[in-house]
Amino acid sequence: MITVLRQRAFRRLWLSHTASAAATGLMPTALILAVLDRHDGFTALGLVLGARTLGFLLGALPAGVIADRYPRAKTLACSSLLRAAGTAAVALLLDLPTIALCAAVFLAGAGEGVFRSAYQALVGELVAEEHRHSANAATTLSLRICLVAGPTIAVMAHSSLGATASLLIAAGLWLVSAVLPDRRGAAPQDTGRTNAFVDFGEGLREARKHRWFLAGLVALVVWLALGEAAKYLMLPIIGQERFGGDWLIGAALGAYSFGAAGGAVLMSRWRPRRPGVPAMIMLGSYGLVPLALAFAHHSWIIIACCAIGGAGIEIFNIPWFTAIQREVPQHLQARISALDFLVSYGMSPLGLALLPAAIDAAGGTLVLTVCGVVVIVAALLTLLVPGMATFTDPRQPDPAKHTLAAATA
Repeated sequence: MITVLRQRAFRRLWLSHTASAAATGLMPTALILAVLDRHDGFTALGLVLGARTLGFLLGALPAGVIADRYPRAKTLACSSLLRAAGTAAVALLLDLPTIALCAAVFLAGAGEGVFRSAYQALVGELVAEEHRHSANAATTLSLRICLVAGPTIAVMAHSSLGATASLLIAAGLWLVSAVLPDRRGAAPQDTGRTNAFVDFGEGLREARKHRWFLAGLVALVVWLALGEAAKYLMLPIIGQERFGGDWLIGAALGAYSFGAAGGAVLMSRWRPRRPGVPAMIMLGSYGLVPLALAFAHHSWIIIACCAIGGAGIEIFNIPWFTAIQREVPQHLQARISALDFLVSYGMSPLGLALLPAAIDAAGGTLVLTVCGVVVIVAALLTLLVPGMATFTDPRQPDPAKHTLAAATA
């Protein structure tokens, strides 16, 4: 990671991402605390948080086309400016009707959807292939640290400086994120297209070429819709009923974050020859979390399983992002990343919506058991897909070799 951070263009990009990650860590807690201070705070909270999620999903939809069509560094800067404006507007409009807050939060969420796709593609553009694994590890490590520290800073700022202070701090961090990327020499990525629908369709056709990508996307959907959703729904209930308090929530989520940071450090130094094997095994290990919630009568088992699950998602994420940057042609990478975020995170609310009814009908233990087993089996079954073990598709030529051959011709 130190080697790749010596490269000026990536270092500025990474600092921009780190400032953005710090603001992202602050934002949810700051938003919840600020909205709850209103007289109708509890009623408005669900609408405001829903607007943020909707903004992210609708922002992610065109994000790939935008970042593949226009200079990515400028796209990144504009997305951070959009989030800064939306967050500052929330702070300034806090006493206005809820619809105004929802509109401002929607803008901030849309900016986040664009930022993620542009950033992943820009790493592939600026960093040589041999350093991308380390670049993705550095990205993940800074993100996890910021996500751990962000809520604490938001609570401290709210209690000592007032309801809008942490929101304004987040807006300021996004302004910093906007000015940091090096935009010199940036050029449009794909000027031959004029129809956004055609561009998006081209991204879909590219995704269908990579069987490992489609299989991994299915496993991610299962991970989010069943594993993550089950954890967030049942962790407070299990903590109250089985362990007599809410302390388990903080301990389990903290263990998850520290496990993820540890996974990022491990992957910064470890480059397995067949990265898909440990990636899918560790992604499936998240199934231990709902299983522990179903059966564990010692809190440390649940906490340990959350730590393993956190490490597992980063042992998956880092080679996964690196593979997209390696296997997908440069001018299509933002579209593939956008599809990744859109499909996987778009399915997460489905699990949150359907699991409560299933738990009421069949009981928590049965539903948690099914969720855990399905998460494990879905991840392991992907290893039967050709090319999954190496995150390469044996039917496809190496994009780097293809580009070199075309240039030579």
